[in-house]
Amino acid sequence: MSSIRFTGAAGAWLECLPLGDGRLGAMTDGGVTRTVVHLNDVGAWSGSPSSEMRDGGPDAAESARLLARARAAVAADDPVGAEAPLQALQTRYAQSFLPLGTATIDVVDAEATTARGPLRRSLDLRTGIHRSTLDAVATSTFVTAEHSVLVHVIDAPLEVEVGLASPLHGAHGDAPDRVFAGSDTALLLRLPSDVAPGHEPDLPAAEWAEGTVQAAIVARVRRESERTVVLIATATTFRGAGRAPAGTAKDALADAVARLDLVSAIDAGSLREDSASASSRRLGTVELRLGPEDVHTEIDTAEIDTAERFARARRDPRGILAADPGLVALLFDYGRYLLVCSSRPGGLPATLQGIWNAEMRPPWGSAYTLNINTEMNYWGAQVTDLASQARPLEDFTTALARAAASQTRRLYDAPGWTVHHNTDAWLYATTPGRGAGDPRWSFWPLGGAWLGSLLTEPWEFGAAGRDDLARVWPTLRAATEFVLVWHRDGTTSLATSPENAFLLDGGGSVSASVVATTTMDTALVRALLRRTVEAARVLGIDDDVAAQASARLASLPSQPAIAANGTILEWDRERPEEDPHHRHVSALYGLFPGDEPWDEAHRAAAATTLDRRGDDSSGWSLIWKLALWARLRRPDRVSAILALALRDARRASGPWAGGLYPNLFAAHPPFQIDANLGFVGALAEALLQSHDGIRLLPAVPEDLADGRVSGLIARPGLVVDIAWQDGCLVEASLRARTARATGEHTVHWGEHTVRVAVGTDHPTVLSPRSFPTQEVHP
Repeated sequence: MSSIRFTGAAGAWLECLPLGDGRLGAMTDGGVTRTVVHLNDVGAWSGSPSSEMRDGGPDAAESARLLARARAAVAADDPVGAEAPLQALQTRYAQSFLPLGTATIDVVDAEATTARGPLRRSLDLRTGIHRSTLDAVATSTFVTAEHSVLVHVIDAPLEVEVGLASPLHGAHGDAPDRVFAGSDTALLLRLPSDVAPGHEPDLPAAEWAEGTVQAAIVARVRRESERTVVLIATATTFRGAGRAPAGTAKDALADAVARLDLVSAIDAGSLREDSASASSRRLGTVELRLGPEDVHTEIDTAEIDTAERFARARRDPRGILAADPGLVALLFDYGRYLLVCSSRPGGLPATLQGIWNAEMRPPWGSAYTLNINTEMNYWGAQVTDLASQARPLEDFTTALARAAASQTRRLYDAPGWTVHHNTDAWLYATTPGRGAGDPRWSFWPLGGAWLGSLLTEPWEFGAAGRDDLARVWPTLRAATEFVLVWHRDGTTSLATSPENAFLLDGGGSVSASVVATTTMDTALVRALLRRTVEAARVLGIDDDVAAQASARLASLPSQPAIAANGTILEWDRERPEEDPHHRHVSALYGLFPGDEPWDEAHRAAAATTLDRRGDDSSGWSLIWKLALWARLRRPDRVSAILALALRDARRASGPWAGGLYPNLFAAHPPFQIDANLGFVGALAEALLQSHDGIRLLPAVPEDLADGRVSGLIARPGLVVDIAWQDGCLVEASLRARTARATGEHTVHWGEHTVRVAVGTDHPTVLSPRSFPTQEVHP
C-alpha cells in the first residue's frame, strides 16, 4: 500500500494531509515543534431543518398553476417563457458544512525547538497513520477508529502547550467560550443559522440566530514515561440527517470528554496499533501495482518526496504515466483511503469536500450536488470492495425520501419522492435559487431517480442479500412512484440537461435550457424502472408500481437518439449548443455510470460526443470522461485523460481546468473530493468491467502495460485478481463471494471470449491459453 511523503511542514491548507473516521476530519501540517491541525466534525452544519422553507413557497394550487404555465410555454416552443414560472417555485438554498476549529500544539522545550535537520512527514494510506520526524524527535497522528478521537503522539517526554481557535461564535456570544478543567482545554461553539452560498453575494455570509447546532472541541495532554500524548475530541448537538439539533454546547462537551476519558485509559502504542489495524481491515485486500516490479521496489522502499516524484515525472519527455506509472496506483490508493476516512456507516455521506473544509463560505456550501458529484463520490465503492462505506449514502437517501415526500406532493402533485440539484444535512428537497436561479442548474427534478437507482448496487455486486434489498425497497418503490407520474407520453413533462443550455433557433446569443425531455432524463428513468422491476422480481413483489414500472420500461426506447452531427442527442431535438465544450456530459449517462448495452453505432456516437466536448475540463469532468473512455474500451484516450488528471492544478489555466493540488486533493477548481473518489471507480473501469459479462483489461493504456490488481469485485459478486505484462494478460482468477454468484460466467479478454464455471471454494484461474484463438460469441 502506498504512502505520501513530503519534506517540510505544510505552509497552506492544501499542503496538509487528511485524517478522518467519517465523524472527525483533520488536516495536519505535519509540524513537529509546532503542529497545526484543522478540525472538522460531521455534524458541523449551518442552519436547521427549518432553513429550507424560511421564506415560504407556493402552495400546491399555485405550484400546479406555475407548472401548467411552464408546460404551456414549452409546448409552444418558448423555452425562455418557461423560466419565470419555474423560478417562482424556488426556495432559498442548501446549507453549508463548516470548519469547526484549529488546534495548535507547541513544544515549549527550548532544546527540542532548535531544529537542525529537515522535517519529513508521511501518511501511510493503509494504516491512516501520519508520521513526522525532525532530528531525533518523531510524532505520529491518527484518529482512533472506535472513539473518534484525534491522537497526536510525540515520542519524547516534552512539554507542550495546546491552543484552540475557531471561526465560529461561542454558545453565548460572538467569541468562542473557553473552558479549562485540569489538563483539558475546550471551546464551546455555535454554528450559524444561515450561510449563503457564494453565488448569493447580496446576502450576508453568515447569520447567527438561535436554534442551531452547538459544538465543543476539547484537548487533553497526557504524559507517558517516554511520550507526550495530545488527545483531541469534537462533538456537536447534530442528531442525524433532517433531525433538529438537540442539547447544548455543554452537552457536546460532556460527550467529547467522555470519549477522551475512554481513550486516556489506553496507552498510545496500543491506540496506534489498534487504529492501524482497523484502517487496514476497512480497506480490505484490494491492491493495485503498476509498472515493472523493479520500479515498484525502487519507488516503494526509497524515501522519495511525493512532490519531487510528481515534478520529476511531469518533466519527463515520455509523459507522466510512462515516467512513473506507480503514481496512478498512488491516486487509486488515495481515493480509497479518502472514502474510508470521510464516509462510515452511521454517519453522513461524503460532501463535495469529503469531511474536510476550511472555509466559512465554502464552494457550493461543501454540501451535496446531486446531478453528478455526490454519486461520483461512490463510483469506486462497490467495485473495490468498500460497500460498507457506501452505506451512509443509502441511509441518507432513505431519510431524504421521507423528508422529500411532502415537498414532492406540494410541487408536483405526485406520489413518492424526488429531489433536485442540491441537498444538505437537513434534507433540503426543493429547487434552489431564491426566485432568480437559472433553471439550467436549479430545476432538475430527477435527483430522486438517480439516487434511487443506486439502492440496488450492493445487491448487484453481491455485497447485500435479499433482506438488504427488502430494506431499500420502500425507498426505491417511492422514487418510481414519482417517475411514473412525472414521465408521461414519452417525456418527463419538463426537463433540463444539468447545468447546460442551448441557443435559440434563428441565431443570436439568447440561451435557454427547459424542454419537454432530455436524453439524460430518459436514461435515468430507464435505469430506475429496470432496477425496480428486477428488485420486485427478486423479492416476489407484484404490486401496481412494479407492474406499471415493467409496462413503462417496455415502452421506452432502449438507446438514445443520434444527432445529425454524429453525437448523442442531448435535448428533445436538434438544438444549437451554447457551449460545445461544456463540462457536463449528461447525455452519456446511459453509457456510464449507467450500464445500458449500447450498440456500435451508439458507442461511436458517444466517442464523437466526447471528441466534440474535448478532453480538458474540471476535475470531476475529467474523471467522468475517463470512465466513459474506459467503457468505450479506448486505452489511448484513457491515457490522455489520466495525464490531465495528474497535472499540477496550480499551473493549469482556465476556470474549468482540473488537476492536483500539492497534497493530491483534486481541483474542480477549487478543491472538490469527487475527482479523488471518482478516480477509483473510473480507473477500475479500465481494469475490469462487468456490466455485460466479465471484461478483463478492457482499456489499459500502453504506459500501464505492466501491473497486477487483486480483490476487485465484478457483478454479480465475483472477486477478481488480474496480472498483466507488456499489455497482455498473464493470469486472472475469479471466485464467487456468495452462492448466488456461482455458476457459469462469460469472460472477455480483448477479442476473445470464454465461458467458465466459478464457485466459492476455489478460484477459477485463467491464462491466455484459456481463451480460444478465435473470437467466440457467447
